[in-house]
Amino acid sequence: HIGAEISVQNRGSVPVLVRTRQGYQNLCRLISLMKLRVPKHAKPGECVVTSEELAAHARGLVCLTGGFDGPIAKAIDPTNRRDAESAEKTQRSVEWLIEVFGKKNVYPELQRHFDRDEEARNHLVIELARRNRLPLLATNGVCHAIPARREVSDVFTCIRNHVRLETAGRLLARNSETYLKSGAVMQKLFADLPEAIANTSELSSRLKFTLEDLGYEFPK
Repeated sequence: HIGAEISVQNRGSVPVLVRTRQGYQNLCRLISLMKLRVPKHAKPGECVVTSEELAAHARGLVCLTGGFDGPIAKAIDPTNRRDAESAEKTQRSVEWLIEVFGKKNVYPELQRHFDRDEEARNHLVIELARRNRLPLLATNGVCHAIPARREVSDVFTCIRNHVRLETAGRLLARNSETYLKSGAVMQKLFADLPEAIANTSELSSRLKFTLEDLGYEFPK
């Protein structure tokens, strides 16, 4: 399946998956909009589209609610996750995604990497999904193929941020859980939420587009 993360101004990073040929065209246009206005020495978050641009190119795309830099996480008050204002902001973020993509194309995303802050966010995402009658989706923030490759991933993080391993601190992964997990491992990890696993198959069956559908013949 084809997808990307689209950085939206003041909204965070929105993961999208291509559902149709039009969706692929819209994704290409969104990426072009981001890249054409990127500064020469851009930092993460500087290469963005506006909410209006995303809405204009949302047809044919399915969106997930994202992880620590997604629109729900961005709306959470880290000092008080349970206050009324924070709850209202997260609800507005979900309503915005529904307005942009349509209710059938919004999947609240859950990831489990044995991180306390992440699990607290998961509880909030589950509440939002139940309240808005949206399908939960179990995913995994993959950064390396196997646990042992976490060290290599950390090295690349240091290169990207121009720091040394011994001074990188919280830039580095907290553990080795962001590896490519098997279906059996994911089922065990989300044993309390079997619908979140079942919905991955349901969503996969909806993503009809492949690069073969482009009808483009690459140079030999």
